[in-house]
Amino acid sequence: MKLTNLALCLAMGTALVTPAFAQEVTLKASHNANADEPYGVGLRHMAEVLEEKSGGKATISVFDNAQLGDEMESIQGTQMGTVDIAVTANETLANFVPDLTVFSLPFLFKDAEQMDRALSDAAVLDEMQTALEAQGFHLLAVFSAGTRHIMTKKPIASIEDISGLKIRTMQNPAHVDTFKAFGANPTPLAYTELYGALETGVVDGAEAANTNFYAQKFYEVAPEWAVIGWLELVAPVIMGKAAYDALPEDVKTALDEAGMDAGKFQRKTYLDSDNARFADLEAVGVTITRPDDAPFRAAAAPIYDQYVITDTQKKIFGMLKSVE
Repeated sequence: MKLTNLALCLAMGTALVTPAFAQEVTLKASHNANADEPYGVGLRHMAEVLEEKSGGKATISVFDNAQLGDEMESIQGTQMGTVDIAVTANETLANFVPDLTVFSLPFLFKDAEQMDRALSDAAVLDEMQTALEAQGFHLLAVFSAGTRHIMTKKPIASIEDISGLKIRTMQNPAHVDTFKAFGANPTPLAYTELYGALETGVVDGAEAANTNFYAQKFYEVAPEWAVIGWLELVAPVIMGKAAYDALPEDVKTALDEAGMDAGKFQRKTYLDSDNARFADLEAVGVTITRPDDAPFRAAAAPIYDQYVITDTQKKIFGMLKSVE
């Protein structure tokens, strides 16, 4: 975060008028996707709204493609002062804020539209904010990382076909346990390592959304795409609480408003992008299958009892399930 004092001095003859100072704020935002993917689009929308609402007093510089570090490093950066704003999959953030693990549960939402309604609910956002602040973070927005499916090197026509396959997952216990329940051999890896791991056979497949499967060209090394919708991936946009608290009050207000605006905008952007990518994937030769999701849902159901444990988790889970 850069703060610059701009002195405006007016001189009349030999008299010097006491300068008035305006504080400019530039925030560095980190994410791990391409600039034209929904993370980057959402952050740039946030920057535009922030500049407008702050009268040009505050702005955001967006660093794409993990230039400031991967998700884990970016989260840590918000605590060390090397990153101001981080977009991170909830699955990574839950390692720092365990109460948010509830958002990592399989088939938590019926679809992306229900997720959007839940993440527009002020009470849900307040609970998320409370959980984050207790661990030294501040919530600015909640982005989407899409409806998640499974890429592999061989077709997946049913849950039996995934048995024993090494499937890359995020470094998140709920995801690991979910893919164990599916019968796969979950292999946690950093996102930045995935293409190479698929190419060299370290893993047989991975979970992803239409948008990043296409944008990152994973189809070149895993051309089979099983549409299951096992997860609506939530991606909080955070700051370190100490850095947020140090901002001028008017900048904090503008930033919070810009974040909520950007969250709604980005979730719609991701949904539209995911829907449009089906045709693109078919055009590059991806084989799309649509296995019956009922066996996947049945296999994953016991996972809930393992991860809805704390009072906060139970409260958030109940709130999410009550959203129509």
